[in-house]
Order: sequence, then structure tokens, then C-alpha cells
Amino acid sequence: MAIKDLRVDLTPHIRKAEIYAKRSVLSKNIAGSWVTTFKGRGIEFAGYRSYQYGDDASLIDWRASLRAKESLVREFEEYRSFSVFIMLDVSNSMLFSSTGKLKAEYAAELTYGLADGILRGGDAVGLGMFTDDLDVSIYPDIGKGMLEKMSQELGDPNNYGGKFDFKKVLRQTVSFLKSNAVLIVVSDFLGLEEGWERYIRMMSQHFEIIGIMVRDPRDRALPKGVGQFALEDPYTNDYLYIDTRQYAEKYRSLVLEEEEHVKRVFEGVKGGFTLITTDKDYVEPLMRFLRRRQFITMTT
Repeated sequence: MAIKDLRVDLTPHIRKAEIYAKRSVLSKNIAGSWVTTFKGRGIEFAGYRSYQYGDDASLIDWRASLRAKESLVREFEEYRSFSVFIMLDVSNSMLFSSTGKLKAEYAAELTYGLADGILRGGDAVGLGMFTDDLDVSIYPDIGKGMLEKMSQELGDPNNYGGKFDFKKVLRQTVSFLKSNAVLIVVSDFLGLEEGWERYIRMMSQHFEIIGIMVRDPRDRALPKGVGQFALEDPYTNDYLYIDTRQYAEKYRSLVLEEEEHVKRVFEGVKGGFTLITTDKDYVEPLMRFLRRRQFITMTT
């Protein structure tokens, strides 16, 4: 399913000033204090303090102690840097909207906002855009050029549309990335194949995995009181006509069960998971999720 027109707002302009102000707040907060268990550890000198009984004598700096005329020990602190790889689902099911913005467009803007914040913090970020293949793969790196590369790929309509094979893409990602990275999957998680959970558990041995589920309100509930309603399979184009008065509750129940299952899988591997819907601005719910997961410390 190809698309001709893509409305992805990645650069500021006057009419979108409020949106970009919110995105800027998100980016600055992410840059300020992102915390993850997979950050690569290093040690750098932080300063001196007076020697206390029980301190390791090997940490005493004798030259500094002579100058200060008291025993001083060197203090060190961990510095941490890490890589993030954002996997954006651009398959056919993401090319749907009941709100005026495709899930893929919404998710692309969310992805760009995350990447901006990570780069501002001095950490490396990369991008994967996937369908039934890892169609775009930008290896994590730092620098101003990364945002430009990502912007070009996110803004290219030719990168959107296709079938969906989550297990295959996860296998490709394992061979593409180094271990000890943070893997963020942005998807509606529709059309998951049987056994996909095992691949998430396998990848959790090498990566810290975060799932961000992006769904349209219609993904979660059928319209009420409209009678006959057509459902289309985004991958086969098959139609199913149902009476919403008869199946709305069953549909809603199955959706909630599915969403809860995906959440349990990610949380079961010590990962993070959040659900965001396209009828609401993504900034505030995403910041709440990051704060809850202690990835960022809120400053505003």
C-alpha cells in the first residue's frame, strides 16, 4: 500500500509553534537525565575531598595533599553513554487514520522528538524503518548530521507501506546492532505472528527493550450506533462487514486483551511499555512514561 502524500511536521513553522514548543520541552528533558541499565560505564575524575577513616589509601593524592596541608583523596564518578536504536513500524496497518493524521505520520514525529532529545544529551541514536524487512537502517551515531539523515528518511513517502514480519525484522536487527543498546519499538503491534514473544525475550539478553504502542482510536473501539461497518485487513485487502451493535463490546474486549498481552511481554523482560493514541498530543503521555520508568527527571 503506497502513499503519495506524507504530512510529517519535523521542522518548526509559525502555525505549529505550540507543538514545537512542547517537543522542545520533551527533547530538553530527555537530554537532561536519561537513565538506563545498559549505559556503558566509564570513570572520570570529579574532584578532591578530605581523607576519612576507612578510605582506600591508594586514592590519596600526595601532591595535592602537600599543597593543601591535609590528606586529600581523589573522587571519581561514572560517566555513561549509550546507543539507542528506534525501530519505526511503517507497514500498511500504520497507514490508517480516523483523526486526520496517519498513525505512521504521528509515530514519525514522535520518533523524531525522541531522537532529538537523545542527541542533545550526547548519546548516539539510530533509526530503523520496517515492514516485513528492515527497509531503512541508520546505525546509531552522534552529531548534527544524524537528525538531518533521519528527517530525510522519515519524510520520504517511498519508505512507507508494506507487509509486516516482526520476527524477521527482529532477527535482522540483532545482526545489525551491537549489544548493550536501548531498542525502542514504535508500532501499533497489529498483525503479530505467533511466537513473536520468544524473539523479544531473546533480544532482551542483548538490549534493553522499550515498546511504544501507537494506536488510532478506531483500533481500540468500533463506532457506536452505525449498524453495518466494514473492516479491512491492511495486508490482504479482504473486507468483513459486521454489525457494530452486535460486536462492538466483543471487539473492545479482544483489543484490551491484546494490548495487555503485548504490555506483559515487554514488562516481563524488564523493559518498558506505553500506549499512546493519535487523538492526543504525544508529548505529555510520553514524558509521564519516561518519568515513571525513571528514564528522565521532570524539570518543568
